[in-house]
Amino acid sequence: MGRLIIAILCLFTASGLVFATQSKAQKKHSISHKKTHIKSKPVSLREIASRYGDGPTFEGDPDAIRLSSLLFYGTPYRFGGNSSNALDCSAFVQKVFRANGIELPRDSRAQAKYGYKVSLSELKPGDLLFFKTYKQDVSHVGIYIGEGKMVHAATRGGRVMISSIHEPYYRQRFLFAKRVIEAKGEEKTDPIAEIIERETNR
Repeated sequence: MGRLIIAILCLFTASGLVFATQSKAQKKHSISHKKTHIKSKPVSLREIASRYGDGPTFEGDPDAIRLSSLLFYGTPYRFGGNSSNALDCSAFVQKVFRANGIELPRDSRAQAKYGYKVSLSELKPGDLLFFKTYKQDVSHVGIYIGEGKMVHAATRGGRVMISSIHEPYYRQRFLFAKRVIEAKGEEKTDPIAEIIERETNR
C-alpha cells in the first residue's frame, strides 16, 4: 500500500513538472510571436519624398511624350504586366518614354530617381507624378498631360486612363512630381535662386 501511494505521488509530481515546462515554453513562444508581429511605424509622405533627390534628365519633346501616352489609352491593367495586352503603371511609363528614345527603369521607385522635383503649380506635360498607394514608399506613377490631368495605368480603373490629379484619392497620396524631359533649349530653373532674386528686388 505504501509503495502504491509513493508511486502515485511520483506520477503527480512528474505531471506537474511537464505542465510547468510546457507553460514556460508556450509563454516564451507567445512573447516571441508578439515581438515578430510588432506593427511598423507609419512613414509620412514628406519623409518618403525626402528620400528622392535630383537625378538624370533627358532632352526631348514633352508634347511627344503626352501624345505617346494617349496611344495606350484603354490598355488593360495587370500587376506586373509589360506587354501591349496588359500593363502596370511603371511599365506604361517605361514604354511611353522608350517610344521617344528615352530609356527609364522598369520599377516606379527607380523611375523616381530620375529628373528634378517641380511643384504642382509648375507642372508641364510629360512630367512624372509619384504616389504612395499601398507601400511605405513610391508605389504608383503617372504622366502629366496638362489641365490638371494625368494618364496612368490604374488598378482602380483597371486600365490605362485619364484621371484628375485633384481627385481626393490621388491628392491624399501624392508624393512629388519630377521633370525628366527638358525641351531643347529649355533652361532648368533654380527655385532657390528665384527666391533670392525676388527678395533682393523688393
